Amino acid sequence: MNIRKIKLALTVALMNLDPQGNAIQLVRDLVSDLKDAGAFLGLRRVKASTLGPSQLSETYALQFEHCTVALDLVSDQHTCKRQVQGFQLM
Repeated sequence: MNIRKIKLALTVALMNLDPQGNAIQLVRDLVSDLKDAGAFLGLRRVKASTLGPSQLSETYALQFEHCTVALDLVSDQHTCKRQVQGFQLM
């Protein structure tokens, strides 16, 4: 599995993500298309914590056959927008 290739593809795609776009769906589609990662197996929310009165920090784990992507998001409850805080490939 070429981890550098997957990380580079994710970084570029997330940087170019439309502010109204769905980061979770983007990661799922992009990594599923890469043969190195294998097929998509599932999604689960690993962690959620409140940052302020309207902000929520969440971590999602996207499980594939050969790897897992942990995606950190910050959500604003008032505007219903999500920003990518970071990701890890395991």
